[in-house]
Amino acid sequence: MSMKSLELITPYYLKSRFTGFFAFLLLSACQPQAPDQSELMKQGRHEPAIAMQLAAERLARGEYDAALEWFRQAASLGNVAALEHALQLQQRQQGKLATAVWLQQQINAGTVDVGAVKPEQRSELGLWPDNTPVVSGLTSAAGCALSLQPVVTQQAGVNTWQQLLQLWQQDRQLAQLPVCFLPLHRVDSPTLACSEDSSTLLQCNYPVLDALVAEGSFSQLVVIAGRGKASYNNGILQLPDNADIALLRHEFMHILGFIDEYALAHATAAEVCRPGKIHPNLVLVTDVEAYVQRWNLTKTPALTAVDTCQAVNMQAYRVIAEDNVMRFYELPLPDHYFQLMQHMLHQPEELMPVQYYFAYLARQRQDWQKWQQFMQQASMLGYAEAAQALAP
Repeated sequence: MSMKSLELITPYYLKSRFTGFFAFLLLSACQPQAPDQSELMKQGRHEPAIAMQLAAERLARGEYDAALEWFRQAASLGNVAALEHALQLQQRQQGKLATAVWLQQQINAGTVDVGAVKPEQRSELGLWPDNTPVVSGLTSAAGCALSLQPVVTQQAGVNTWQQLLQLWQQDRQLAQLPVCFLPLHRVDSPTLACSEDSSTLLQCNYPVLDALVAEGSFSQLVVIAGRGKASYNNGILQLPDNADIALLRHEFMHILGFIDEYALAHATAAEVCRPGKIHPNLVLVTDVEAYVQRWNLTKTPALTAVDTCQAVNMQAYRVIAEDNVMRFYELPLPDHYFQLMQHMLHQPEELMPVQYYFAYLARQRQDWQKWQQFMQQASMLGYAEAAQALAP
């Protein structure tokens, strides 16, 4: 059921804004050091100004971990500026998630007063005061054959989702689809804990969305959080928090059963490149007749060889000639593929709902009550495998 992810080029970078941010500290660090560092360090445990001085000295020498510890020490002594420096430096060194986890721990322990953290800092890190929806949903004029629940963890994801939703409505093809999006749901970033490694698949702590899935009137999740490679797996469309509309469109097509038209990894190819398994955009030679019948075609489509099944020594063919969005996600969506998307949305019961996956997770932890609930939800959505699982 997994789909090959698309590598999104999202290099981690160190922005120059930190240069100016720490400028005054570097200037103060240029002053002659006190001869007795051990004495200063003792004082720094109790005096925030001394702790700030020690942090500045270490920052000037490039000792970032030590500088961070002294910024934190000054912050614990009530220095609000030190807290801001600590948050910025930790983000640069360790990322937003690690910073959010540390800040939440300090707030819970009473080491940091929640009032000392600016609201915009909390939003940036994904420590929300409540879950009040901040982005409304979208109901398509064509209906809601498929409903998706968007989820974010940080302000970057909120901003990205607002833009994606607007661009979806402006797209001449996507806007015609009977696809609806529920109001945006926010989760604290330490809770969902989405990865931030640009070189790997995005991963999150999906079981924490158990209650949301159990109560929601949707069949697919869209998680916009973290950094890394986008993917669609088991009813969850995972996007980095800087995704563009082309990437969303590509991954959305995976929901509808479209397969990447480039060489897949062996495990993925072994799953999708099976005789008798019909996909909207790809076909094996042995399945051409079945493909024609599946889509009620009057003639055999023109086939173009692709590398999708190369890893398992099989030749797959796409059903159009030109390179397209399933080969390079930035390319246009061919009209024929758009028609196939519409066809798939006429039969949404064939698409695996996220509730079926959460039933699997419940079974893994032997929570049979939840398994029953999620499987019944999936069955009510018309998913045949769920109905079979519930059959006596």
